[in-house]
Amino acid sequence: MKKNLLNHTAIFIFAFIFSIFINISLGISKENTKSTYDLFELFANVYEKINKEYIEKPNEEELMHAAINGMLNSLDPYSSYLSEKDFSDMQIDTKGAFGGLGLVVTLHKSGFVQVISPIDDTPAFKANIMAGDFITHLDGEDVFGMTLGEAVEKMRGYINTKINITVYRDSSDEIIDFEIIRGVIQITPIKSEIIDNIGYIRISTFSEITTSKLSTAINSMQKELNGKVAGYIIDLRNNPGGLLDEAIKVSDSFLERGEIVSTRDRDNSNVTNYYAKKGDKSDGLPIIVIINNGSASASEIVAGALKDNNRATIIGTKSYGKGSVQTVMPLGRGNGAMKLTTSHYYTPSGKSIQTIGIKPHYEIEKEESKKSIETSKTNDNINNSLYNKDDNQIEFAIKLIKARNKRGI
Repeated sequence: MKKNLLNHTAIFIFAFIFSIFINISLGISKENTKSTYDLFELFANVYEKINKEYIEKPNEEELMHAAINGMLNSLDPYSSYLSEKDFSDMQIDTKGAFGGLGLVVTLHKSGFVQVISPIDDTPAFKANIMAGDFITHLDGEDVFGMTLGEAVEKMRGYINTKINITVYRDSSDEIIDFEIIRGVIQITPIKSEIIDNIGYIRISTFSEITTSKLSTAINSMQKELNGKVAGYIIDLRNNPGGLLDEAIKVSDSFLERGEIVSTRDRDNSNVTNYYAKKGDKSDGLPIIVIINNGSASASEIVAGALKDNNRATIIGTKSYGKGSVQTVMPLGRGNGAMKLTTSHYYTPSGKSIQTIGIKPHYEIEKEESKKSIETSKTNDNINNSLYNKDDNQIEFAIKLIKARNKRGI
């Protein structure tokens, strides 16, 4: 009886998958059809043997979710299956408030989880975890072989609980252990202040409120200086990205005209171009954009748009190189969603961002003095100022703007 039930289950699943295959088979060439049939049959056979012979009774839902996730993970580091809970958490994240450590991560081809960027003012940021760090262990458990979702789930937890994270830092060839207390992650997408008549704007993420907060910051600084702003510094360092629409709107805020970005699918059959609308909120004043290897995705769209339209000078170090577009596709009936890479970003000059990143006009490595590291951890500098005189990249940006104003550029 049990054997028949298992056989019927496997046959049902195979029949279900087969029916899906029939619906999409019109798009498959004849020479591939036989091998695709064989692969579906292989899947059904493996599923049947797991159900029949695995030492413990498997959870069928978890088994299918793992199979789906494995299929998506095999494509690239960014495609994945989102459970109903993960889908809900992602929607909260884009609104700017959630719980955890404050890390944006990806699954590296090495099999380890890599930090794209720590988020400003979060537990991970204050602990001095850096962009590019490889997470090797979580509470002593080897991360190698985990899916990205599994690793993220282990990093999440109740507020005020402790987690031990071990990272390998390639830049200094060292293994570092961190003990971090989880906290509420409340992201402030825009921070700003005036430095010597220059408007300094720190953009930490591209959430639903980024553009509106940017407009408020620019208006406030222009009002405080009676319109006598010398220029703007846009700090995109360690900004992991966010919403495409917000990246386009932020770019548009500093452009009078021109292309911002284009997206292309795998056959270049579906190309979408995004253009600036008339109205530069910065009134054509000099702009310096600072980027680093933690500037990814939406950050690279902004940097690329302002660079290729000759609207800004880019300084710092090469950006991360995440130029792929993920479409989130809800699967209905409480089944979560799938996140699938559907196209790539291209800058106005036609260059792909993927793996290449944005190269700055001026390659300026950040000098990390002991004082500047402590300041970034505690954020206790005078009057809680964003400006740190030990930050050589900001200092270089200030000098560039002053030099341009002196020359009347």
